[in-house]
Amino acid sequence: MPTNVFFNHAVSSEQHLYEDLVVESLRMYGHNVYYLPREIIEEDTILGEDVASKFGDAYEIEAYLENVEGFEGEGDLYSKFGVEIRDQATFVIALRTWERFVSLDNNLTSSFRPNEGDLIHFPLSGSLFEIKFVEHEDPFYQVGKLFVFKCRCELFEYRGEDFDTGTNADLVEAERTYTITATMTAGSGDSGNYTENEDLKIGDNVVGEVSTYKQSNRTLTITHNNTPLAVGDRLVGAVSGATRQIATITDALDMPNDPNAQNKEFEDAADNYIDFSETNPFGEIGNNS
Repeated sequence: MPTNVFFNHAVSSEQHLYEDLVVESLRMYGHNVYYLPREIIEEDTILGEDVASKFGDAYEIEAYLENVEGFEGEGDLYSKFGVEIRDQATFVIALRTWERFVSLDNNLTSSFRPNEGDLIHFPLSGSLFEIKFVEHEDPFYQVGKLFVFKCRCELFEYRGEDFDTGTNADLVEAERTYTITATMTAGSGDSGNYTENEDLKIGDNVVGEVSTYKQSNRTLTITHNNTPLAVGDRLVGAVSGATRQIATITDALDMPNDPNAQNKEFEDAADNYIDFSETNPFGEIGNNS
């Protein structure tokens, strides 16, 4: 027997009123956060992982931190590898806010809901959280409709991603990315000054990205380097058109010869056993020859 036709729990006017109350509550008791969609640059189709990804957009929205007493998770742990911070958080985002401010981004895997792998920047603590799971049916169809997403997140661990959002979230790249510092020449044929975040080219090949450039001493900091660089290489800025040669270069991975330690000896010995040019340790496809 069907339900009673004289009672309807999905009245559109009640749904609109309930949604207005939900959005107003989130804006009253929530926090301003930035939603950062992940753009996958290169994907490992075998393991289903992103080899290289980028965060180029940031959308300021309101979100409610479900646990008002602080972050969840295991907290700070001390292990043999150092201190591990395993903070977790659940952010509640209104469906209306998602549809108005974020859903039209071209880099979203799905435009119907927040996506796992996207980031939420929480300015209050300066933290970046990675979305691990999105619950869209809690609360369960109150007045016959869904109004919020609950994004269960874990503290983001930087793995070489490119951040160009124009917000404080970009600081994670500046502080933790692998960098190369080079001093550029000022001879004949050299011209222009590099600009931040532009690509660097040798010929037609992109070999890295400008992090900073100091005109006073022509010091260039390079990130996202994918090709070995050497003294004499001429780097061209893709946007500025600046062209200069490398006079000196310092690799952040090069260990200084500390007389009180054996780090340099260990590094030199490892070079005889480990092929650092190997890109595919599981087979022959994609290896550098």
